[in-house]
Parts: sequence; structure tokens; C-alpha cells
Amino acid sequence: MSVLIPRNVIKASDIWNEAQQAVMLAIADTYVPSFEGEEAAAIIASLPQTASDRQRELAPQFARDGYKNNPQLIHDLAYQARASLSTTTLNQINLVLTLLSTRLGCLAMMGVVGPFDQLDRQTREACLNRWVQLPIGLLRKAAAGFKGVSLLVWYRFHQPAWEATGYADGPGEDWKEEAKEEPNVEPYNYVFENEKIAAHASGPAQYDPRNPPKKPSSNDPQVTIGTEVLIIGSGSGGGVAAQYLTARGVKVLVADKGSYLHPKDMTGREDQGYPELYDGGGLLAAEDGSMNILAGSTFGGGTVVNWSASLKPRHYVREAWSNKHGLPYFRSPLFTNDLNAVCKRMGVDTRPIKHNIANSLLALGAQRSGQPVEPVPQNTGGHVHYCGKCQLGCVSGHKQGGTVTWLKDAAESGNASFLQNCLVERILFDENKKERRAIGALAIVDGRKVRIDATKAVIVAGGSIQTPAVLLRSPELKYNKQIGKRLHLHPTTVVTGFYDFPINPWHGGLLTMVSNGAELVDPEGWGCKIEVIASSPSVHAAFSPWSNAVEHKQDMLKYNHAFELIVICRDRDAGEVVIDDQGVARINYTISKHDQQSMIQGVLRACDIHMMAGASKIGTVQSGVSPFVPGVSPSAAVSNIVKQPAETAEVLRFAERDVDGKVLPETTAIAATATPVEAVPRNLSDPAYVAWRKEVENFGASPYQIMIGSAHQMGSCRLGATPRTGALDPEGRVWGTKNLFVADASSLPEASGVNPMITTMATARSISRNVATDLGVETPVQASMELSARQGRL
Repeated sequence: MSVLIPRNVIKASDIWNEAQQAVMLAIADTYVPSFEGEEAAAIIASLPQTASDRQRELAPQFARDGYKNNPQLIHDLAYQARASLSTTTLNQINLVLTLLSTRLGCLAMMGVVGPFDQLDRQTREACLNRWVQLPIGLLRKAAAGFKGVSLLVWYRFHQPAWEATGYADGPGEDWKEEAKEEPNVEPYNYVFENEKIAAHASGPAQYDPRNPPKKPSSNDPQVTIGTEVLIIGSGSGGGVAAQYLTARGVKVLVADKGSYLHPKDMTGREDQGYPELYDGGGLLAAEDGSMNILAGSTFGGGTVVNWSASLKPRHYVREAWSNKHGLPYFRSPLFTNDLNAVCKRMGVDTRPIKHNIANSLLALGAQRSGQPVEPVPQNTGGHVHYCGKCQLGCVSGHKQGGTVTWLKDAAESGNASFLQNCLVERILFDENKKERRAIGALAIVDGRKVRIDATKAVIVAGGSIQTPAVLLRSPELKYNKQIGKRLHLHPTTVVTGFYDFPINPWHGGLLTMVSNGAELVDPEGWGCKIEVIASSPSVHAAFSPWSNAVEHKQDMLKYNHAFELIVICRDRDAGEVVIDDQGVARINYTISKHDQQSMIQGVLRACDIHMMAGASKIGTVQSGVSPFVPGVSPSAAVSNIVKQPAETAEVLRFAERDVDGKVLPETTAIAATATPVEAVPRNLSDPAYVAWRKEVENFGASPYQIMIGSAHQMGSCRLGATPRTGALDPEGRVWGTKNLFVADASSLPEASGVNPMITTMATARSISRNVATDLGVETPVQASMELSARQGRL
């Protein structure tokens, strides 16, 4: 079972011996070493002219700093490894570390006599770069993992490093810049049942966070609590289910394995936000190491850390789910009504948006290169919400996530109770009934074994990774072979653009613009969205091009002059969720050849966007492709631009609909975009760019050769017209059970192709309506609409 591992209790000695620690520190130091002399001077000289006094003060230390003179960070490396990796993967990594700690092992794996930690930096760097190109899967996996975790940990947990990049410390304050923004919304005062359980327990907690998760033995202390409907999970699906059922008088208990982080306690720092709000400390790795996954794990689930993007599924997706999968609901007016209802409750709209520089450049570059682009609706309740740190929790309360809307509605109804730090071991069934009737669950709450009785129904809504794990840990459901299958992850890569003017990508709305120019590169819609990433130093560092340590440090000092476009692939082919011998969810997923081709087409279009937005350097995260530096000759389009003279001390101009003369005339005005006058388009026909673009295309997007991540998980317990096509029946009930439902993104038939939050909420609303109908509490109008939908399936 997945648990939150506190960062401060993990020591390197918990997982590595002294020899392994020495090698791990040397590997990390290869990616982030200390520099002196000419190399240090070159790094310091890369500071932009717009650097702050604080950056200039820290730059010399930044150049000199490395892992070897900060050995305490070995504990943060150990924490991230323990939190992110499965036992199998960690054992493989430890084997590599052990071999590299010996002379002959290093010779066999690196081609040079070791130990690895005694080699000079240049040799270490050459060896690790060579690993990425080798056809040996374990070495390529290790090299990709070592690089990613070394850069992520350094820029997440070492404050002098991320502060030197110009990143602002503390909670986001940018949303306060808007005079028309209201004061922050007072958070709801949630009350949890945890203290009551502790008071009634007959013994101490059994769980030690230093040790791997374990199933409690049968003689552990046990407390029993009860409810009518148990909802496991509090995210997009669980929150909607709680609101819907409590509004109809049903008593529910919402149990989440995460904990509630009060907005007043949110620091806006990566070293808090990722460990406390995400699964795996902000990084879950697929078993083959080719995919890094970002999944929310807190009270409120992914809605707490969602980037406010609130997109509805495209028409061709709805048609496919109806026609191909035999689920007419998705093409019905009822689904449309559910989509509209969840959007209305959260105040989803595009009109209040003020686009930051990065999103404005996406719009500018897309339009110049002939790609469709449009604003992304935001679930911000009518607020501008110009906030660049909402992936680390929303301090203003303007983002209408689950703790501000659905869960609050449920609490205020008086019919909901809540549990945090609740790890559900398995579902309980009535042994006296021939039909499989769910009657509750066994769980571990704050380290104590607890039985939760549910007299009417159980709804599993733990997300597409944890929901199948709960069901797979329930032996009564072994007959259902579809549980855990068809996991879709929207595999995502990035293209970074560096510019000659400040962007400060962490400032302002996170994801407010989307280009659909690559969504139909496959005629059936298995294409890509191009958007802007929620930026922070560790994510930028891990997903930035890396060819050598000096250049990477130089690029990090230019972080505030750069931003990443994310290429999000609607994956046709799928992976699966399984559980290991301890019952922990494990992810088997490797991007397919088909989806690699779709991804690379999105990458090419993202490169074009950066070119036409005026980037001075463009880099993919393909291990064998160097960044492209455009020539000084602008495109012929420049002659058609009416240039605006820059005013003194004014770097950026804001283009509003009611302000004439500040929108570059070769583009269509989009309200509230920020148009940098320096964003001069490059020449897409430049032979050097054409050749580089062809190199990017030919190199491709094969695993380990390109960095791939995921922030969307879907489909691992999908709805199906028959037990052979899905884990759930069309009403969301687990096939073969009486009253066990699933209401989260795992129920979606395929990848949604857009951020799945709205699709998940609407689908959960439908499934909750089916639960209410079974319980006899549905309202007549909704029951009539649902009856029509059911008849359409006959």
C-alpha cells in the first residue's frame, strides 16, 4: 500500500551502505559539480543583464556549489529514491551502485577501472553520457534516472541553488497584483475523524515510516466506525460523489490516504509542496524507468494541485466512447448536462484570464506559425487568479478545487464525515450473500488498523493508480481481469525556449493557452496538445536539455528568461497497474511506437512555436540532439510588423482588446495577452533550422532517449459494455458486484485528450446519480433523464 514517507525521517543509511553512498554522491556530483577558475567564470558570465542583485550575489556560490561539498543532500537523494521507486527498481539501482563501487565492476560497466567515486569529473561525465546511448536497458534506465533525480533534488531541496535562478521564495503573491481581485477566501474549517479513532484505539500506532509499507497482522488493535456510503478518495471523482449524495440526504464518509494541508500552512516552496501534496514525493516512476508520473495525493486530490485547466473532451472523443465502446451516455445530452453542471459549480470561464508572458508567447508563436490556439477555461470562480504557484497549493482560495467546492458542500450539508491519512487495505464483502455485496473496507488510519462499515454502498475514487490497487488487494474480485488494465497516462515531453528578455515563467496564471495544431496528426485523434508547463526550478532543471554540467548551470542562471512548452500526447496504447507482494501499486507503462510518432509531431510544432515567438535557443530533451541557436536573420515576416518603440524601463507591453496599436498585426488579438516587443519571429525556412528540425524528427521519442512524464492518469478500471471490455458496467458498478462503484478517472474508457478533471467530474456525477437511484434517493427529474440514458443502452 502506498504511504506518505516523511522526508525528515529517511536517512541514506536506510537504503545504501557507505560504498553505495559514495558512488551515488559521485554520480549526482557529475550532473551538479563544483566549478572553479575559467569554468566558474563562464557560468557567472551567463547571468542575464536583468538579473537581480540577489542573483548576482549568489552566482559565485552557485558556480562553486556541487554535491560533493554539500554531502548532506545524500539524504534527500535517498528520500526521493525511497518515495519514488518500487522495491524492485531500487534493488536494481543498488546493484548498479555496488558494482560501480568496485574496480572490476566499474571496468565492466564503464570501461574504466574504478571505483566510480574516484574517477575525475570529465571521465564520470563521459561514462554516464555513453550509458544513454548503449542498447543495454538497465544502463539506459539507470542513466536516465540518475540524471533526473540528481537535478530534481538539487534544485528542489538546496535553497541557494534555486534562489540563484531568480525563483521567488514563499507563497505566490502575484495574484495580489490585480486591483480587482478580492481578498483571499477564508478556508473551510474541516473536522476529521482521526482524533476519535486515536481516542478509541486500544494500542499505539503500528506503522514506522522508516520501514516499507506492510499489511498489519490480524492481531493489530482495531477500531470500527460506520457510515452509509464509504467514499475512498477525495479528488475529482470522490469530491463530486460526496457532494451529490449528501445533497440527497445520504450519510457518507470520505477517506483519503493523503492529509489536509491548510492554505495558511502552504509555503509555496517545492520542498514542501511536492513531498506533502503528491504521491511519491512528487515523482512516481514506471517500473521500466521510462516514465515519471506526477499524481496528487492530498485531501482534495488532484484538484488541489491542478493547474486550473478545465477543458471538456473533444467531440471525436465523445463519439468514440459512445460508438466504439458501447457507452451512449458520453454522446448524450445527459453527459453534456453533467459537464456544464460541474463547470458552473466551479465558475469555469475564460473571460477573467490575464495571460502571463509564457502563455502569451505560446499564442504568438502558434498564430505566427499557422497553428490554432485558444484560451484554456479556468476553474477560478470568476477570479483573474494570476497565480504561478498553484501546483504547490492555492493560498488564495480562488481556485475552485474540491476543498473549496465539492467537499465543502458535502461538509456543510451535515451528512459528511472525513478521514485523512487513511490507507485502505481492501474492500470487505458480505460472506452470507451469494451476490458480492460490499459492506465496507479494512484500512490503516494513522498507523492503526480500522474497520469501516458501509451499510449501503462503497465508492472507490482513489485515482487511476490507487483505485485498481485497492481492488486488486481484495481477493473477492480476482475474477475481474480488467482491473488495472488499459492505463493511459498522456505521455508528455517538453521543448524549452530561451529568450533575450525576461519571462519569469513562475509568475502569473499557469496554463491559460493551448494549441491544438497537433491534435489530429493521427486521423482518429491520437495527437497532442501543446501547452505551457507549471514551472519551478526543479522541474525546469530535470526537463531542460543536458549535454554537460557547465552548460546546464549556465542555462539554469537563465531560467527566468526561459519557459517550457509541454507536448501532451493522447495515447492510443496503454499500460497497466499491478500490485507487488506487499500490495503496493506498480505501474507498467512504455510509450508505444505509434504514440512516439504522435509525440514527435507535437515536438516539431512546439519547436516552430518557439521559433516564431523569437526564442534565441531551443532545446528538446532528446539525449542525442543538441539545442538549436537561431541565426540573427529574422524571418521575412518582420518587414510586415509595425514595431512599437520601447519606453524607458519598459520591457513588456500588454495587449488588451480595448487598447489599439499594441498587438502585432500579423496575429489575432487575444484578450489580456502580454506581447513582448522583442519577440521577433525567426525564419522557419532557415536551412540550419530545417536540418535541425529533421534531426529532431529522425531521432524520435523512444524510451530513455527522450525525457517523458505524465500528470494525467486514466482508464485503469474503465467502463465497458461487457465484462470483457471493462472493469465496470456502464453505470460505474464493478462487474459482478452489487453495490461497489468506481467514480474517478480510472473509469474513463480511453485517454481523454485533455486535462481529465472536468471529464472525470462529469462522469463521477453520472455514476453518483446511479448510486442515488439504487438507493432510492434520486430526484424525479434526474431519475427520468437517467432512465432515458439507460434505455438508450438497451
